Amino acid sequence: MSKGEHYTVYLPSYSDEKLLNFLSQMKSTKWEVFSKHNNYEYFSKNIHIKPITNEAFINSMATSKGVLCGAGFEAPAESLFMQKKLLVIPMKGQYEQQCNAAALSEMGVPMIKSLKKKHLDKLKKWVDSDSTVLVDYPDITDKIVSQLLEEASVICNERSVSN
Repeated sequence: MSKGEHYTVYLPSYSDEKLLNFLSQMKSTKWEVFSKHNNYEYFSKNIHIKPITNEAFINSMATSKGVLCGAGFEAPAESLFMQKKLLVIPMKGQYEQQCNAAALSEMGVPMIKSLKKKHLDKLKKWVDSDSTVLVDYPDITDKIVSQLLEEASVICNERSVSN
């Protein structure tokens, strides 16, 4: 995976206007914002607004410097798997997102509560940092298959003995 010049943003609970107002304050940072509110691409200053398509989003994440997103499951998990710098904003009133944000925070992933001006310094600090959270995702497929085959063999042997 390459490291491009932009940050990928997926915060569907925020309007494009709110995202533009907040992110444009960081004039030298390039943002690719995936929006559920638009069906067309456009640029505004240092921000590229794009409609959501799976391929474009995955490509943007894979080539980004980092990912700014909600604290759901999929985008943070994919970002961590790709070893991307990650900052999350949990959706208000969403218990799962609050729990995920707490778990991510314990892992070292930074979090801000909203796109309010008081959180801009934390966003700037994150952008200026090279810190990523590395998560070990070992491939245990062979171990699982071996264990299942062993358990199946035990069950088959028990059945043949009882018959």
